[in-house]
Amino acid sequence: MKDIKNTFNLVTIGSMMLDVVFIILGMFLIANPTVGPNVALLLFGILLTVTGLYSIIKFILNNKVIFRFELIYGIVSLIVGLVALFKPFAIVNLVSVLVGIWLILSSVFKFAVAVELRKINVSSWTFDMGISIITIILGILLLVNPLSAYMILSTYVAILIIMYAGVDLVEQLVIRKRANDIIKFLSK
Repeated sequence: MKDIKNTFNLVTIGSMMLDVVFIILGMFLIANPTVGPNVALLLFGILLTVTGLYSIIKFILNNKVIFRFELIYGIVSLIVGLVALFKPFAIVNLVSVLVGIWLILSSVFKFAVAVELRKINVSSWTFDMGISIITIILGILLLVNPLSAYMILSTYVAILIIMYAGVDLVEQLVIRKRANDIIKFLSK
């Protein structure tokens, strides 16, 4: 039981720390809309690579039902992050598409987690599901309306990053509030 509690704490606190870093990145991009695409993509690539590795580690540490989507999410985040790091010029015009796809995939996984939370009667499942639906819609909007000017794209992406990270941070806080129920479920 103690191992499960430690893993739960590691997972939620790590996710919250990554969310804070994403919020800081978003604020940096809003404050510096003229920052070169290379710098923005480098920062975004590093964060996605770290997020992907973290999600894969979360899956390895605890492959219970509730974490089954972490592996796919981690692999997708890792791939997008590595592409942003090693092929920044090739994807400057595709950033909006990549971010849109990432938001949609990430939110689909969060939707699936909300379904699992519903099964174990965690009251926050409706909030989690609602937030994931809103984020899916934001990702779709980003896919159908890619912006050509990098300054506008940078600000737009920064706002989406801040919104996504803020929502995920609130979700992690709600999950931590229901920690005892979730730990009991994971102990089965």
